[in-house]
Amino acid sequence: MQKDTAIQQSQLNKKMTQAIEYFTSGQDQAAEQAFQQLYQQQPTQQVILYLAQLAQRRQAGSEWIEQLEALLHKHPDVPDSYYILARSYQQNRQLPLAAQTFYQALGWRLQHDALTNIAKVQSSEVPIHESANSTKLTPENALHLLLQTLSSLKKAGFYAFPTAGSLLGLEREGQLLENDKDIDIGIDWSHMESAIEHLQHLGWQEEAQSYGLINPRCFRHQSGLVLDLCGYATEQSTGDTISGLWMREVPFTWNRVTRFSAIQVVSISSPAGEICYPQYPEQILQALYGLDWKMPDANFDTIVCAPNIIQDSYLYYCYAYSHLYTEWKKGNFKKMHAMLKVLLQFKPHDGLLKNLMQFVQKQMKSQQPCRVLALGFFDLLHSGHLTYLSLAKSHGDYLVVGVAPDAFALKSKGRPPIMDQDERLSIIEALACVDKAVLVGAPMADTERAAHWIAQQRVNLVICGDEWQHTPRWQALEIALAPQNIRVVYIPYTQGISSTKIKERIQSFNEN
Repeated sequence: MQKDTAIQQSQLNKKMTQAIEYFTSGQDQAAEQAFQQLYQQQPTQQVILYLAQLAQRRQAGSEWIEQLEALLHKHPDVPDSYYILARSYQQNRQLPLAAQTFYQALGWRLQHDALTNIAKVQSSEVPIHESANSTKLTPENALHLLLQTLSSLKKAGFYAFPTAGSLLGLEREGQLLENDKDIDIGIDWSHMESAIEHLQHLGWQEEAQSYGLINPRCFRHQSGLVLDLCGYATEQSTGDTISGLWMREVPFTWNRVTRFSAIQVVSISSPAGEICYPQYPEQILQALYGLDWKMPDANFDTIVCAPNIIQDSYLYYCYAYSHLYTEWKKGNFKKMHAMLKVLLQFKPHDGLLKNLMQFVQKQMKSQQPCRVLALGFFDLLHSGHLTYLSLAKSHGDYLVVGVAPDAFALKSKGRPPIMDQDERLSIIEALACVDKAVLVGAPMADTERAAHWIAQQRVNLVICGDEWQHTPRWQALEIALAPQNIRVVYIPYTQGISSTKIKERIQSFNEN
């Protein structure tokens, strides 16, 4: 009898392993079939949580509300159960209850992690998947499709323009962002339905019922690329433009609403033909990302932290609390910290959020510090250098600066720097954002020696100006550093200022 029971349990364990593999790989139909079979044999808590998530991927999370509520009644201390139930409430447009339940998920998880002093995913937890089929963009292909789509929309009479992450990439880097997951197009709200018909004619099909939203609407191309069509409406009383995340069949005040100055577009040429483009793109980007929009920030969550959110709302808290929870599962405490700073502006006296902030700060201090390397000559120190070094420091905890020696300048530029290497080294060492300054031990063009020297600095990241991105020298270095788990991050070059221009300015003064 015991032997038979052991065999049955072994078979169930194998089926569970296979079902989880289907789930994590995005094979939803196979996963749902496998979990349904397990549910018939043994309707455990874990099986129910997986089935509820699979239903949510079909935008049918409401099917499992009753079972999830019963599960929490029996086991009221499981954070994942609160989170998954909250998502079902959200899909069922029960936003006040969803926000409250997401909040409870945070509270129970804080209680568990603070009690055990563990802040990582436990093996018994259920994987949380926001999207089963998210695909990172290939910037060149995505840009080509974006321009084609914008050009076709313009020919059809729609004033559609790049917005959000797509506009950010074009303005900040001259291309779409490397790690973006979709392309973003803005459209007049009154033209949304007719624009959607045109997109469908172009081969775009609505993705997952736009995740229950009427704004933005989400579409997937046959190539696999995803597009968010963002509606912008005019507020009659002020003339301002509003947008955001809006759900159908809920009071408008429950939505996450954002405000912009009136948006005007102009016609510009592109490789795909004439397209519309914002006349003042920086106004849109400042509204969405703040005054520092030119500076890449891996910890900025646009949904939670956008400066132009009109007010907190039920849908805002649903997204804010759920994003906090999923970043917690990943151990991204820096991103949690950035979100909590904004949330505490809305709720400065919230006890749970304040306790969570203390917990996150403690976890950040206990984590292994991220060491960052920045490189340069830093001759005639100027504001561009300071911006570069401040941004480099923001990517980690400890900033090492490699100062190129005089011999490198003689070889690469044919002349020595104005300030010798000891002077430049001492100035860089005195900066508050710099933890350590050293002379560079090998030219970056000498890939093998440079990679060896960089590895000796025990850094996790190398921060480089984007003027070097895609160059043979740095492509070779990226490959050489990868086995050492050292990544290269490219940041925008500060336009309008350089040591060379300062020297030219001094020379012109002398000539005059």
